[in-house]
Amino acid sequence: METVKARKQGNAIMVTLASKLAVKEGQEFYYYKDEEGIISLIPKAEDFFQNAIKGEFVDSEDKLAMNFSPEGTELDD
Repeated sequence: METVKARKQGNAIMVTLASKLAVKEGQEFYYYKDEEGIISLIPKAEDFFQNAIKGEFVDSEDKLAMNFSPEGTELDD
């Protein structure tokens, strides 16, 4: 396992990622830090539907759910 070192740059702490990880410049990430201090970076996916035309991705199964109204505890956890 390889290591990296955190460094201060201005008011921020930076961690540099090796180029072999193939992270593109400008790539955005969601981050998460768990109770044990493990930091995860999750790549932010591009919006595949950004330029979609209304109804372009609707099929016959989607139409079944369009007029659905819950009648009981369907949405309860």
